Amino acid sequence: MPQHELPKTYDHQTTEEAIYEFWERNGYFKPSNDPNRPDFDPAKEPFVISIPPPNVTGELHLGHAMFVSMEDLMIRYHRMKGYSTLWVPGTDHAGIATQLMVEKDLEKEGLTRHDLGREKFLERAWAWKEKYHDRIVGQIRRLGASCDWERERFTLDEGLSKAVREAFVRLYEKGLIYRGPRLINWSPGLKTAVSDLEVEYKEVDGKLYYFKYIIAPETSEVSQTSE
Repeated sequence: MPQHELPKTYDHQTTEEAIYEFWERNGYFKPSNDPNRPDFDPAKEPFVISIPPPNVTGELHLGHAMFVSMEDLMIRYHRMKGYSTLWVPGTDHAGIATQLMVEKDLEKEGLTRHDLGREKFLERAWAWKEKYHDRIVGQIRRLGASCDWERERFTLDEGLSKAVREAFVRLYEKGLIYRGPRLINWSPGLKTAVSDLEVEYKEVDGKLYYFKYIIAPETSEVSQTSE
């Protein structure tokens, strides 16, 4: 019998990459009842998860590893139960959060977004997106996530952006949304409005002022304001 020398240490990286490549090559992450195939049966119940898309603001952390593991567990369980399973991967542009990360990166060079101008700054932002998108995808793959990577999406993909615009138009036409006056959070630094989720609140001691307005000789009205 041929003799094989076992390595002194287990090479997990090579082994895991080979197994993951085998899974993908054989289409194990694709739904067994694919609506894009002619033999699709709409009567069969699917099990589908759209991954909460990680922001391209940086690398993944332990919190991401936890939710990837939990969702992978659910997908693999239902796959073994005979469901047509699909786990859709993707990443999120994160808007202002990613812009701030790019601006911090520019600070290392002694530059601001105003120094670059709009077009050059957008180029830097897209370069940042490509760098951390690739890193995030690599991390999710290393975790063994059984996603269908051929269906991967980015939240600024043209198809998704068109779907968002279409949804807003339909909601407007149904009278479910409208444009009107509203108190907004304005950022002097960003020179734009930011959502409530992006505001950090801080309580400070202030003063309360009372003003007395004389309306008639024997009546008055008191109003108050704060600073």
